[in-house]
Amino acid sequence: MTTLDRIRLTIFGLVSLTACLLASGVWSPELYRRIGNAIDDWRQVQLLSARPDPRIAVVDIDERSLEAIGPWPWPRAVIARLAQNLFVQYRAKAVGLDVMFPEAGSPQGDHALLAVAHQFPLVFAQAFALSGDADAPHAGHIGGALAAGTGVAHAPIASGFVGNFFDATDVCVGHVTPHASLDGVVRSIAPVIRYANAVYPMLAWQMMHCRAGRQSPVMPIDRLPVDPHGLMHIPFRHPVQSLDVVSAYDVLAQTAPSALLAKRYVLVGSSALGLTDHVASPIDPWLPAVIVHAELLGEMLDLGSGEGAPRPAAWLPMAWTACSIVAFAVLFRVQRASIALVALVTATSLWLVLLAWTRIVPAGLAALPLVPAAAFLLLQAPVEWISSQAAIRSFERRFNRYLPPTVLREIIRQRGLVTFKPERRQISVLFVDIEGYTRVAEQMPPEQLATMTDVILSRLTDCVHQTHGTLDKYMGDALMAFWGAPLAQSDHADRALDCALAMLREMRELNRSALPVLDGRMIRVRIGVNSGTAVVGEIGSAFRKSYTAIGDTVNVASRLQEYARTLETSLLIGQETARQTGRHRLQACAQATLRGRDAAEQLYTVHEGEPHAIH
Repeated sequence: MTTLDRIRLTIFGLVSLTACLLASGVWSPELYRRIGNAIDDWRQVQLLSARPDPRIAVVDIDERSLEAIGPWPWPRAVIARLAQNLFVQYRAKAVGLDVMFPEAGSPQGDHALLAVAHQFPLVFAQAFALSGDADAPHAGHIGGALAAGTGVAHAPIASGFVGNFFDATDVCVGHVTPHASLDGVVRSIAPVIRYANAVYPMLAWQMMHCRAGRQSPVMPIDRLPVDPHGLMHIPFRHPVQSLDVVSAYDVLAQTAPSALLAKRYVLVGSSALGLTDHVASPIDPWLPAVIVHAELLGEMLDLGSGEGAPRPAAWLPMAWTACSIVAFAVLFRVQRASIALVALVTATSLWLVLLAWTRIVPAGLAALPLVPAAAFLLLQAPVEWISSQAAIRSFERRFNRYLPPTVLREIIRQRGLVTFKPERRQISVLFVDIEGYTRVAEQMPPEQLATMTDVILSRLTDCVHQTHGTLDKYMGDALMAFWGAPLAQSDHADRALDCALAMLREMRELNRSALPVLDGRMIRVRIGVNSGTAVVGEIGSAFRKSYTAIGDTVNVASRLQEYARTLETSLLIGQETARQTGRHRLQACAQATLRGRDAAEQLYTVHEGEPHAIH
């Protein structure tokens, strides 16, 4: 196992462990919660519906009502008349008062309000202090406690309360205590709160409970979806503008449209600035608090009827996360980092699309599938980039002796670092040899011979590079090169002939230059070019490998270079090269059986009219 594989395995293990801890709730850092909240807030906004809920209406104690009836608090008799009108005139199913009356008012007004509560399903509000502060308020009386043994696991414990003026067990009361996140935004509420060994349900549930009868609740409260802290996510589904809202003044004056209130659950609250009964929410930073309870009531009705959105599926983000961890690990291992990053971005985008399309994903797990994406992006992607850059530099050091830099970069861009694995390719091979080199070596001092050889082979190599060929090897005074691999070249035969003619031209110019290192000698080379199929790649032993081409095509090119001396020509071309060339004029020069071959074949050289032809 390589060092890179060990790093990959370590990242895989760390990401898997982190995902398990986050999914189980054992570990939930603040950054993760904030990201999860931000994603869920975005989802809530995307899923808002402009269609009002025909089962719910809101009666608003708005600025117009305060101006017409008087400043808050209103006399209890006015509140009693408001509730009486909703039940008698408008036939409301149940009415929830999102206002509290901790202190007693006039006896007549209090009696009138309680009389409505005894006759109809009128639900009062109360609030609890969850701060744990010993100095928490204890105002009024709390009510609506559930029977012993009823409740929700991990219900928050209150340290104080603000109740109502009455202490009657036969009046419906529900709490309106939202839970604010660390950023002050209200995203959840406790369905029940524990205080003094009793549990107290929320207002929305009590409205359904009182409407249906205390003995047969529509939705058992212990079946509500809650998190390990006993909190229920608030599903915001409607912007304020899409709710059916009626002014409290119109209800008192009995001028409100009956269609907006009849046979509905009605919540009474206030949007007036002076009453400051607003909360920061995911959909509105200044949302009337009564809207929160309207949304909760809609969720209760959906859950009780079995209609509407399905229950959250915690398995979906967990399964998505597990599959992502495995898929990203495999992709980074077997594919280029760029491909893996594209897959990562695609998977993240698909997850966000899923969130924007359905509420089936629990709010607390909405950010979980982003954890492997973020981890692989921030941890493994840099590791893979650093590793790939090191591999490319090593690759270039190994193969820059074969290829010109421009060709090498193009190969890496097109095929990556697996380019030099042995494979069968169509290529053109060139062998070039300095004529009479052995005789010159006997007559020339070794130092001068080495210098002369360097000058000649450098010029020949430049010709290979200029035609984007692959330098295979030097063999003393000889050179082997080929075209068509590793970079595919459809015109490899023409490129090989371009190189051969350029080599001949270079030798003529070298002879004309009369360099001192040549010691007055005329340099002549013999070239053989052949085309066909060969195995090309890094070939060798465990101790040493080199990039080369092997096969009959290579052998024939070498034999052509040898036979050029017999025919006393500088360039000899095989019949397959002649067949494949498209821009060179060739002429047949002989039909011969080359060394090691059984059958004779037609040999070619360059036509006399060809530019830079041999004379």
